[in-house]
Amino acid sequence: MTTKLSIITINRNNAAGLRKTMKSVFSQTYRDFEYIVVDGASTDESVEVIRASALQAGGLSFKWISEPDTGIYNAMNKGLKMAHGEYTLMLNSGDYLVDQHVIERIIPQFDGTDIIQGNTIEEREGKTYRNRGYGRSDISMYDVMEGVFLHQASFCRISLFEKYGYFDDTYAIAADTKFFIICLGIHNATFRYVNMDITNYDCNGISAATSGPWNRKHWEESTRLRREMFSPRLERYLRENEPKVQLYNKLHEHKWIWYMTMALAHCYTWLYGKKEE
Repeated sequence: MTTKLSIITINRNNAAGLRKTMKSVFSQTYRDFEYIVVDGASTDESVEVIRASALQAGGLSFKWISEPDTGIYNAMNKGLKMAHGEYTLMLNSGDYLVDQHVIERIIPQFDGTDIIQGNTIEEREGKTYRNRGYGRSDISMYDVMEGVFLHQASFCRISLFEKYGYFDDTYAIAADTKFFIICLGIHNATFRYVNMDITNYDCNGISAATSGPWNRKHWEESTRLRREMFSPRLERYLRENEPKVQLYNKLHEHKWIWYMTMALAHCYTWLYGKKEE
């Protein structure tokens, strides 16, 4: 049986975060989706939370497992292989949907686009921010390489995993980045940004670390990823040229800015340019 959406939550020893995540899913007004929880054989109260929270499912399609895994992406892959939805949302333990109408609002946006991305709400150092990720639909390869992909607010067609492979679980923290580079950068998957708040992102999670060993791990894996995916020549070309192309295109969107820029350039050349001898 297929459905429009499969929401997948992975968890290990985060009972408090899991309770918050599951509550936000089970409180949704739209009910025609499936929910999957993959627990990594937690030793805290997580399994008890799953069993107790399941009583709130209220007819919603819900299934869960609790067994050892080898890491975040191994657990995500398990959930993906259990899913029957057209799209999936990875809502990790500790993250939660911004209100009870999120799924009701996003379902009409499912138009066959491969990846549809909204916003996350993040609280850091007592201040609340809205993270729009790329913030637009016409993303470039430079965006894919340098931007931050918000998988907690991204609805991906499950067929992408079937076509291009599941998350590479030899990575501890950057496998989702690799997957999106493959889909968006290499295979030109379609992408659309919607200015819609989806998820309150848990800034205390592993991937949110801004210092310490997990942050160092992030940079190590980013370096490894680029070495595996791009030659140094290609990466240098993208870094040097795509920002220039983006600026050129933006200038052309507003003709008066373009003409003014060209006029200033000519004036500069006339005043300071080298004269032929």
